[in-house]
Amino acid sequence: MRRVLNIKNKFGFVDGKITKPTNTSNPIYSAWERCNDVIIVWILHYISSEHRLNIAHAKTVANVWKALQERFSIQNFLRIFQLTKSISSSTQNTDSISQYYNKLKSYWDELEIYEPMSACTCRVVNTLLESIHRGKVMQFLMGLDDSFDSVRAQILLYDPLPPLNHVLSLVQQEE
Repeated sequence: MRRVLNIKNKFGFVDGKITKPTNTSNPIYSAWERCNDVIIVWILHYISSEHRLNIAHAKTVANVWKALQERFSIQNFLRIFQLTKSISSSTQNTDSISQYYNKLKSYWDELEIYEPMSACTCRVVNTLLESIHRGKVMQFLMGLDDSFDSVRAQILLYDPLPPLNHVLSLVQQEE
């Protein structure tokens, strides 16, 4: 939904960058109200009917968005647990390398939705990102069939470990 609003240049209504004019005689006032209502209708079409009732009477897009955030941003620890378990138990089995990687990648991507990283670029966050990267490379390599032992050993000799896409490419060359 955020993407749609960005594409249509309307996310400013959500984040407060496009504010409602205070003076009703302002020529932009009626345009702002019309656009606000259009965005609320778009959002209502995107969500299920059971959730529409909670936000249908909100006056502004910002209020709708806040209500949705409160409703859906609560961390779902059960899902985080399930994803973490799926990641740790993933193995290649009879899958191709691409299928196995895509399965892991979908788990990682969904987990990132529940546990987003900070946009901060400080040293601590960079160290954490490097650790997460190493963990993903290790998980990918651990789940490979034994027929990839030699390429796995070669990759583990790299210091630092190569990017995940490079690791994937190296393993696919052996497939």
